[in-house]
Amino acid sequence: MKLSLLKHSSTLSLLTCSLLVLHISATAQETRPGAPAKANSSPVYRQVNTEEMIEEKLVTLALQGPKYEISDHQNKIAEKSLLATKRNWLNLLTISGNYNDQTFAKQNPNTAYVYPKFFFGINIPLGLIFGLGPQIKIAREQVAVSHSTQEQLARDIRSDVLSKYHQYKMYSSLIALQNQIVLDEQAALAQTEKRFKDGAITIEIYNIANKSFSDDVAKKLNLQLQQDLIKIQLENIIGTRLETAIN
Repeated sequence: MKLSLLKHSSTLSLLTCSLLVLHISATAQETRPGAPAKANSSPVYRQVNTEEMIEEKLVTLALQGPKYEISDHQNKIAEKSLLATKRNWLNLLTISGNYNDQTFAKQNPNTAYVYPKFFFGINIPLGLIFGLGPQIKIAREQVAVSHSTQEQLARDIRSDVLSKYHQYKMYSSLIALQNQIVLDEQAALAQTEKRFKDGAITIEIYNIANKSFSDDVAKKLNLQLQQDLIKIQLENIIGTRLETAIN
C-alpha cells in the first residue's frame, strides 16, 4: 500500500513539474523580444504606419513639383558657372607665331647669320591670373549656397505639407463633432417646434432654439469651408487630388 502511494505521489509530482515547465515556456515565448504582438495591438501599429506612409507619400509628391525642380536647375546653373570660371584662364593666353623666309635676308659673304625659320610666343597676363583664384572661390561658394538653399527648400516643403495635412485631419474631426451637435440641435428644435404648436412655449423660446440650430449649421459650413481651403492648398503643392494620393 505504501509503495502504491509512493508511485502515485511521484506520478503527480512529475505531472506538476511538466505543467510548470510548459507554463514557463509559454510565458517566456510571449514575453521574449521576437515574439509576435497580440492581436488587439496590431491594428494600432498598422494604423500608425499607414499614416506615416501617407505623409511620406505627400512629401514625395510635393518634392516632385516645379518649385523644387527650379532649385535643381539653379544648382546646375551654379555648377556650370563654376566650370566656366575654371576655364576662363584659357582666355588669358595669347599665342603668337611668325614664319621667317631666309631668302629675303641680306647676304654678306664676310658674316654668317643664322635666321630661325619659325617664331612662337605665349603671352600670359599675371594680374588676371592672380585675380582668377578668388573668382573660382566665389563660384564655389555660389554652388554651396545653391545646394544649401535647396536643402532648406526641401525642409520647408515637408513642413508645409505635413502641417496642412494635419490641419485637414483636424478639420475632419471637428466636422464630425459638429455634425453630431447639429443632429442634436435638430432633434431639440423638432421637439421645441412641437411644443410651440401645442402652445406649451412662447415664440421667443422657439426663436432661441431655431437660432441655436442655425448657428451650429453655420459653424459646420465654416469648418467645411476651412477644410476645403486647406485641401486646395495641399493639392496645389502635391500636384494631384488628395483622395488620389491617399488611396
